[in-house]
Amino acid sequence: MKILPNPRAQLLLAGHLLLLHALAFGGWQIPAVRILWLGALGLFLIWQPFVAGERQINWQQTLALAAVAVLSTILLSPWLLLIWCGALAAVIGGRVLWTGPRLERAGYLFAFGYLVCLTIFGVVPEISPQVTLDPLPRESIALLLPVLLPLLLLFPAEAMRRRAGDAFDLFYGLTVFLALAVFVLGSLAYMQIAAVSYVESLIRTSFAMAGALLLLAWAWNPRAGVSGVGSLLTRYLLSLGLPLEQWLIQLAEISEREAHPTRFLEQIVRQLDRLPWVLGASWEANGESGRFGDSADFHQTLKRDQVGITVYFRSPPAPAMEWHVAWLLRLAAEFYLVKFQTHQLQQMSYLQAVYETGARVTHDVKNLLQSLQTLCYAATQPGDPEGKAQLFARQLPQITERLKATLEKLQRPQLDNLELVPARAWWEDVQARYAGSDIDWGKLPDQTPGLLINLFDSVIDNLIQNALNKRQREHGLKISAVFGVDRNQASFTISDDGSVIPAARANSLLHAPITSEDGLGIGLYHAAQQAAANGYQLKLKENSPGAVSFKLTAAPD
Repeated sequence: MKILPNPRAQLLLAGHLLLLHALAFGGWQIPAVRILWLGALGLFLIWQPFVAGERQINWQQTLALAAVAVLSTILLSPWLLLIWCGALAAVIGGRVLWTGPRLERAGYLFAFGYLVCLTIFGVVPEISPQVTLDPLPRESIALLLPVLLPLLLLFPAEAMRRRAGDAFDLFYGLTVFLALAVFVLGSLAYMQIAAVSYVESLIRTSFAMAGALLLLAWAWNPRAGVSGVGSLLTRYLLSLGLPLEQWLIQLAEISEREAHPTRFLEQIVRQLDRLPWVLGASWEANGESGRFGDSADFHQTLKRDQVGITVYFRSPPAPAMEWHVAWLLRLAAEFYLVKFQTHQLQQMSYLQAVYETGARVTHDVKNLLQSLQTLCYAATQPGDPEGKAQLFARQLPQITERLKATLEKLQRPQLDNLELVPARAWWEDVQARYAGSDIDWGKLPDQTPGLLINLFDSVIDNLIQNALNKRQREHGLKISAVFGVDRNQASFTISDDGSVIPAARANSLLHAPITSEDGLGIGLYHAAQQAAANGYQLKLKENSPGAVSFKLTAAPD
């Protein structure tokens, strides 16, 4: 939104300067003209950038302002006008810093120049008869100087923004006030010491001030790559005896050296003992606490979530010191909270690893138990005893080896065995393992790559057992298992002609544990996670009435 010019502000400032002009050039001695001081104060109160004009004041504040106005009118003198002109110049100088448009800034600079001329030509000569403007005509200056005031209205100004820190800069205002005071008082002192005229003293003091300001401007921010006075002053204001960058270095060093959050907090708080104005400190975090040094009546406390730090001072701290200590403690607390969250994540990762290992082992033990149940069922069925003995001779060593591998996973969690085995021998073992389960086994391709036996055993046992459990609920279910080759990698597909998996369950299947009729609902989830960890993917290939199939295949690149 574009801000329109506000000529009212410049008009108020021009009116105030005009009334000051009338008082500065001898008008303060005339009682009728002295009354203009009340008008000048009124115009300034309307123009001032500190307090919003719509703010209401109570009767105590009204009486105080009235008393100040009346008392200053009675005591009005050149010295009071000189102090007022310096304060007004400081306000205008501090306002220039927050001015964005060039024309508005030029208007404030014009008002500042007019005020300086008013001070040296009007107010200062009124202080003593020895201060004269000869050979300059003071009367002509008094008459012609107000002619320049209408030019101030040509510089548009935006509406005053009286928010904190947005309308006036105290530091630059004080700098302007001190510079003007040095200029005026220096001119008077040089006039007395060197026994020269006031005009000559003004000229020489002006050149001396200009040279000093140029030197200070160069030293403030030199161009030779050297840090200047501005950098040193900023560092001093931010450090107060402990450089902020040094504190950050200590935080980083202790953070790298100590991983435990509580021990880190204890060590970093003890670094405050190096400060000469710190008597002691205490801390508390997550039920633990510590302290060093002594307690005192003057202290500062930082509370952040579950951490609290208190610093005790030898003497009452200044506001700048309180601000500085608050930043130091906040940085320490932030580092502690990051370390505490990292510690929690490590514990959660450990618990997750234990959970996943237990779930994997539980899943493998469940598959082994189902294989044993199949063998027990085959033993109870009538048949050739010799054939049953051959079946047990083939299956029991395999189950023993798988149980041994499962126990090794529990003792030393590690990735699956990446050893490849021939697909034909594995395929025959699977068919023998589920002999008598009435599964339609597909024909093995002529060219078969090797496969990861741990992965395929775990995933396929889970798929076949789920299909067999489904057959118990839906009698007459036909189950088919097909070994294939996709992108030169082994794949496996198991299908049935039963009912579809509900859509809500199918969306979460393989991605999260779900409620299951036959178990905990985590078998397929862990099978999918195991496949993904080995570069494979387990997916629900088809889910329609009479055709439900799962496929284990190599993950696409």
